Amino acid sequence: MSLEKSIEEFRYKGTLGVCPFAKLISTLNAADKKALLSALEKRIPDVTLASALRKEGYKIAEISISQHRKGLCRCENKS
Repeated sequence: MSLEKSIEEFRYKGTLGVCPFAKLISTLNAADKKALLSALEKRIPDVTLASALRKEGYKIAEISISQHRKGLCRCENKS
């Protein structure tokens, strides 16, 4: 298989649906969701949010938060 075909094969694989960060937000209780959304509005750094979420037992990567904020996550990738 050529590199071009391999790239196309994986290009959209797993890109539809909800991104890991949005999925995490949907699982939070009301108080935690409010705190997280407030932190997002205050532009708290991604690394800080990821660290705090991991400390609370959530499995999330800084890049997932960053991509969600920039609109580059699965939530925005509809094509």
